[in-house]
Amino acid sequence: MTEELLTGGNNALQVARAGDTVRRTRDAGSAFAARVLTHLVSVGYSHAPRYLGIDEHGRDILSFIPGTTTDHPTQRAQGAYAAGGRMLRELHEATASHVLSAGRECVMHGDPGPFNTIFQQGLPVAFIDWSSCRPGDRLDDLGYMAWTWCIQSQGRVPIAEQARHLRELRDGYGTVEPAHLLGAMVRRQTHIADMEAANIADPTLTPARRRHAEAAMAWATADRELIHRHQPLLLSALQWTG
Repeated sequence: MTEELLTGGNNALQVARAGDTVRRTRDAGSAFAARVLTHLVSVGYSHAPRYLGIDEHGRDILSFIPGTTTDHPTQRAQGAYAAGGRMLRELHEATASHVLSAGRECVMHGDPGPFNTIFQQGLPVAFIDWSSCRPGDRLDDLGYMAWTWCIQSQGRVPIAEQARHLRELRDGYGTVEPAHLLGAMVRRQTHIADMEAANIADPTLTPARRRHAEAAMAWATADRELIHRHQPLLLSALQWTG
């Protein structure tokens, strides 16, 4: 069967389409991700690919979901942020108190950015790249999603528009204290910045990986500064009314 290499997502592994399936190089998170995806099918969660086994080359087989990823608000339709928030909330509810959550609040996707979300006609329909899923806390996952979907120091997005997107995503997810959400966003940014700073200094990594680390650290640091600079506006946008 002819294969087509796929771009997008947020991983360094080879991913290819073969017919109506995706073939993905296995990694350390593959076995757990397979268990999570199998559970999600069993409870009717529709915003993830189906896990279909391992092919003759030792790769994971997943169902193919048509669509595209996005990297700018102009590529997203009205209602996209609320829909994304609901998708994440449904994931957390589908795994809360399950054995897969290992005593934590739920299973986190771990990397639910727009680069790991399939959109159709500007609306999100599924999360992809589940290799980072793991037991964890809802707010950590939501904080990362809120940052990567809504906060952009690059791209010429007015801060008032970013604040509206943040409010819409939070409303789609459900009740979360404004300060707690901003705090979770900053913690995830700080984690990425610190981790990539260590990678920059690691001489065992390839030059290409170290260049990626430099870009990732700059991204996280700049977006964190934007949150600090506009914290009053963002907190105000997140206040519940009515």
